[in-house]
Amino acid sequence: MEELVNIYLIGFMGAGKSTVAPKLAEKLNMDWVDIDDIVEERARFSVAEIFDYYGELRFRELEKEVLKEVSEDPPVVVSVGGGAPMDNENWSRMSSTGIIIYLEVGPEEAYSRIGSDGSRPLLANLGEDECRAKIKQLLLKRHPVYQQADIQVKCNSTEPQKVIRKVVESLPDDLLGSVEGSVE
Repeated sequence: MEELVNIYLIGFMGAGKSTVAPKLAEKLNMDWVDIDDIVEERARFSVAEIFDYYGELRFRELEKEVLKEVSEDPPVVVSVGGGAPMDNENWSRMSSTGIIIYLEVGPEEAYSRIGSDGSRPLLANLGEDECRAKIKQLLLKRHPVYQQADIQVKCNSTEPQKVIRKVVESLPDDLLGSVEGSVE
């Protein structure tokens, strides 16, 4: 792998993508970005507000634009929104410009991490039982796509540093040339 590549962190809400990305980037001496953060900055609205005011379709369009731009400027660690990999064009772009890493959590772990977080538009205004059911439904739909990632890391009850260690251990040796020291 002689050319520079991006590292895309994918997974469900609460999988730890936004937590792991900056720490992994530091470990690999790379920059990092969070797609949702860039979308929010450009739109001057939170993800939840974009969903409320403009709808999910508009959010997905913005997300796709940002992912396209980010993919063209490697190497960077990218925290990708949970729904972005469901778009074939997004998946193709990620797979052709980097390594896709699936941070996997089960439905109960996802619920315990995000609970009734009002900033999650797809789970907004749901009671506990409805929220759990929606998480299971979304994971059933997304998991088969997520599993196509180059690397899968199970994250249930796992601290971020252990996740980073698992990711680094799974990366191709030629990508790790600039990595020094151990992940503590």
